[in-house]
Amino acid sequence: MKANSYVRAKSLEEAYELLKANPLNKILGGGLWLKKGNASVNVLIDLVDLGLDKIEDDGDFIKVGALVNQRDFEKSELVKDVCHGILSKAASSIMGPAFRQVATIGGSVFGKYGFSDLISALLVCNASLVFYPSGEMNLEDYLKQPGFSKEILTHIIIKKCHRVSYFKKVGITALDYPIINVAITRCVNHDRYRVVVGSRAGVASFASDVMEALDNGERDFEKVAKLVSKMKFSDSLAAKADYREHLAEIYVRRGLEEVNK
Repeated sequence: MKANSYVRAKSLEEAYELLKANPLNKILGGGLWLKKGNASVNVLIDLVDLGLDKIEDDGDFIKVGALVNQRDFEKSELVKDVCHGILSKAASSIMGPAFRQVATIGGSVFGKYGFSDLISALLVCNASLVFYPSGEMNLEDYLKQPGFSKEILTHIIIKKCHRVSYFKKVGITALDYPIINVAITRCVNHDRYRVVVGSRAGVASFASDVMEALDNGERDFEKVAKLVSKMKFSDSLAAKADYREHLAEIYVRRGLEEVNK
């Protein structure tokens, strides 16, 4: 990647005006994926001076700045307390600590990466995103939109839920991208489930047929897990679609058994 110029924005308004001025102007997050690319950038806009690197207690919610790195997110006691630690566990599965010290939460979510372990965990926690200037949007809605937002992602909002949870990443090695990942939460009081399958190789999404069967009272978890076959799986260099589907079925079943212990 080459950039013609670099600007440390003094305000979100300044950053947004720069971003709108030219489609080749880009926001710098952790910079890891920009660095891997070979596209030319006109102006690289750094938000480092705007206080977006904090994790804050906001009453019933946690407010995570887009520039919080994955390592700090993983270690945060606030984050560990959400859904029995599913978010911290998902973050800890990403590459190694040195990588997580640089990669940002905002960059991981904004990019809609199909291999993202964090997106799967954030989906089952019903996270929302805050964009400047328009405001808050549910993560699921953002993932369904084509392409990427032309606004600036500033925060991720996570409700302080206390559901029991399960997260599993399957990769060739611990430092590889996932072949598949599965995130499940269960609300004990209402016996309601949220089930997400990611790295199919598309971006993570809810296993809606699985959730519908569970909501209708089906508790044969082996039978329910087979409904992941209704999701779309595809080939990649790492794995074939049918292998991904097979792994998803196994770990959805195991996850459902785990959250019901």
